Formats: sequence, structure tokens, C-alpha cells
Amino acid sequence: MGDCQSDRLERDLAPQMAYVSAVTRDIDESRPSIRWSDPPGFDPHRDVSGALHDVSNVLTVLLGWVARAQAAQGSTDELQRSLGMIEERARSARDLARRAIGARSPVDDREDELGAVVQDVVDALLLEAQRVNVSFEVIRSGQPATVPLAADIGQILTNILLNALAWAPKGSRVVVRVEAMVTECVVTIEDDGPGIAPSVAEAVFSGGSGREGGAGIGLRHARSLARAAGGNVELVVDPSRRGACFRVRWPRTQPSLSRPSVASSPGVLLMGKRVLVVEDDREVAELLETALGVRGATVVVARNAAELAESAKSGHDIALVDLSPIADDVPGALDTLRRNSPRIKIVFISGSVGGLPEGQFAQGIRWVRKPFEIGEILAAVSDAR
Repeated sequence: MGDCQSDRLERDLAPQMAYVSAVTRDIDESRPSIRWSDPPGFDPHRDVSGALHDVSNVLTVLLGWVARAQAAQGSTDELQRSLGMIEERARSARDLARRAIGARSPVDDREDELGAVVQDVVDALLLEAQRVNVSFEVIRSGQPATVPLAADIGQILTNILLNALAWAPKGSRVVVRVEAMVTECVVTIEDDGPGIAPSVAEAVFSGGSGREGGAGIGLRHARSLARAAGGNVELVVDPSRRGACFRVRWPRTQPSLSRPSVASSPGVLLMGKRVLVVEDDREVAELLETALGVRGATVVVARNAAELAESAKSGHDIALVDLSPIADDVPGALDTLRRNSPRIKIVFISGSVGGLPEGQFAQGIRWVRKPFEIGEILAAVSDAR
């Protein structure tokens, strides 16, 4: 890889690695107030030990993709895929840690199609599976089904699949069965490892661990998350089969039509596009600037109506608009955007579209509700290109 490309890769990776540093900083700052013997509270998202276990899982995935990005050897598609995976996982790790230590970070309550969630987890763990010479097989039955709290079930599946990879013999397969029923969905994970003796079956959910270096936290936390969502994590004891078998039960919801899917967003490219972000929340603005910038966009941030009016003069292809900075004159701000960029595509990124002039959605405006996943923004931006 040439020096120029190496420099570019280092610049592209810098924002993602900054997320990792933020996670580490948050954890270090929280240590004086953490009592590690505390039992989980009623909200498992605030269970510090469980959250840090999940952060460790995320970082395991993330570091594999960092190595893949560094070895991309000039392939733009491979680099973009790796950067998308790095960004998504690093942001997840940051949010897990901040929420667990009491920061104001809302739980990701988005809905998603279960098959897409499972495939996303399997894709993220592909490099780890290759490292230990184990393959995945995903078997689906029934119609596609939408599930609530998709991020939570993704964490649970990541935890169980990493355990399966740790125990599975080289050259074997880990089978993931996805089944949708009337009121619930079931994901069953089977490996060909040594299995778990029936006498210690429940111990794995109460802090027991038979793996060297294991802390006995992951499955306990996974079950807590599942039960809080109205589901469960079970160990299927079957003396006739080899290996371990875990079953994740999860409630089913009707498909959500109001929010774009995030499953296909990491590969979005925005080379040469000019994007105006109208947002008065500094952290949200920085997140969008990073996410769009690494995909080739030129991003300008306006934090109020005056900055919007000034920035709009240079012309833009896409505008991501939070309504609060322009609440005093929404029609005027939109007219300013369209006057300077007649072909501009506008995406609202607000918790509510109250106060929006009638007829705006008929003009092709999209809406992504806060709090959002970055994949939802990328999906909306991709549609608007």
C-alpha cells in the first residue's frame, strides 16, 4: 500500500478509533463509583459489569475489522465495508458504556427484521470465525418477522455466537436457526463443542463459566436483556447431541414502515456530494460529520438559522435538518435552501415534525425520527441521492 493511501487510511480510521478512546475514557472515569458486587438493577442496560462485557465483545469485533481495513490493499469497496463496520460497532460500544455509567444515552429501541439482524451479527463476526477456522450456517423458516429492540437481540446473539466460536472445533460449523411464529420469534444456536453438562446447565446463567478467562457475566446479562424485552435465553439440554444449543425467544411486532432499514447502509458512498447538516446538538453534528465525511461527502454544519442562511449560499446536494434551530421560521429556512440549491434533497432529523408547513412531504422531503441509528441516516441519504 503506497504512502498516500496509507495516510488516507489513517485519516479515515481516526474518527472510528476516537470512539474506542471515548469508551475507554468513560470506563476509566467511572471506576471510582463502580461496586462490582452490585447485582443488576431492574434495567439491565444499567448493569455495569454486563455492559462492559458487551463492550468487550464489540471491541473484539471492531479490532478484526480494523485489521481488515488496514489490509484493504487499495480496494475501495473493501475499505468502505470495513469502515462502515468499524463505525457502527464503535458507536455501539460507546453508547453501551455511557448508558451503563448513568449518562443520558437513550436505549436503542428501533425495530428491524429478525433475519436482517441475524445476518448483520453473522457478517460482523465473519473475521473472528475465519480466524478460528469455523463457519456459520444460517437456516431460516417461516415468513420474515419484525422484532422490537433489535439492538438488544443483536448483543445477545453476538455474545452467544462468540461463545460458540470459542468452543467449536476447527473446521466445524455453528448453525443458526431463525424461526418466526405467530407471537414470537426463536433463534437457536448450535455448535459442535464439548457441550454443557445438565448438572451445571443453570449455573451458566448465574455467573458460572467453564472457559479459561471467562468472567461468567455474558449469559447472565444476555438472559436479563431478553427477559426485560419479554423474551428469554434458554440452554437446550439434549444428551443425545454433541455440543451446546442455546435458544433465544423474542417477541414479534408488526413490520415498521416509518423507519428505513439499517442493514444495507454501511456501503453507502457519497463521493463528491455536498451535505449541509442543520443541527444545534454538538455531539449529533459531530457524529453526522464523521459518518458522512468518511464516505466521501463534503459536510458543512449550521447550528442556527443565521449560519444556515450563510452556508446555503455555497449550494448543497443534500440537507439534514433538525427543526429546532429553525423553529422560528421553518418555511423561510426551507425557502432559503431551495432558492440557493433548487435540486437539494431534504431529510428532517427531528423527534417530531410538529410545526412543519403542510405539503412538505409531498415535495419529496424524508423524515428520520430521533434518536436514530447512523444506518437510518445513510439509508435516507442514499434514497435522496
